[in-house]
Amino acid sequence: MRRFVLTCCLAAAAGLRVPAVPTTDRRAALATAAGALAALSHPAALHAEEEEVSAAAPAIKAAAAPAVSAKRFSSEATITPLPPLGALSRYEDELFTAKGSKATSIRISFEFPTQWSQINKALGGIVYVDGSTGLKTYVLQAPLPEGSDLATVPKAWFGQSIFDPEGSIVKGGSSIDEFKVASSKVGDAPENTAGGTRRRLLLKYAVITPANQRLTDRRAFVDAYEVEGVAYMLVASATGSKWEGSEKERCERTADSFRIGGQAPASASDSVVKFGAGVGGFIDSKLPTAPSGKVKDVFDTF
Repeated sequence: MRRFVLTCCLAAAAGLRVPAVPTTDRRAALATAAGALAALSHPAALHAEEEEVSAAAPAIKAAAAPAVSAKRFSSEATITPLPPLGALSRYEDELFTAKGSKATSIRISFEFPTQWSQINKALGGIVYVDGSTGLKTYVLQAPLPEGSDLATVPKAWFGQSIFDPEGSIVKGGSSIDEFKVASSKVGDAPENTAGGTRRRLLLKYAVITPANQRLTDRRAFVDAYEVEGVAYMLVASATGSKWEGSEKERCERTADSFRIGGQAPASASDSVVKFGAGVGGFIDSKLPTAPSGKVKDVFDTF
């Protein structure tokens, strides 16, 4: 068994993992030693798997441009109270398109509770906040990686882009400790909107509060469209402790009402397309539809 011990030492020095083998099992010990010696004769293969895995993440990260605030094309948006009681309002405006786009601007609309306040308006972006609960809504944009589109880009790309240190959320003062893209769904875009695809994601992340340096869990829905290789995203975020109360519903409704391109919906009921509502909606199911179907669930695909 001396050979086995010596081989284990050599393997450890080379960074190999040697399985534990009972000292009474001579055949297993010899087999393990032979495998370790064979690996040592090909040092380039020792960490091939680790290199492959570690190289994958930087590849995605390198392709994930930071998500920055989509800039308003006009000086003042149109805010319309919605019936019956004016508890909701509709935001309508135009956004600057990316450099090289065919059009100079594109239409945007979404609905939000009237008590929300717009902040950082002078910077040209769109950010709303509920001062009583901390719910925030951002409108962001980022170019998709070359060779991919809204439906095929890995869901990890959205988290890396949205929480990039050079992106608007982090630069706006949010210190992100960790994040995860918990789910992703792809569906047809509603009628009279840009592109043919709409994507919905759920984010889970933790921020460090500046006052006491404590971690606070947050959740967010992301609703996204693609226009000429650029993803336009509405991010509706709330604290995790209030998520299963009213905040999840409010964030989801805001995401449902998000539109890029085309004309604004005629009424509030027309602008909200819930999951499972058919064309333009999403099916809340773990089973992909047939190619002719409207929705593909991609929880486990990317």
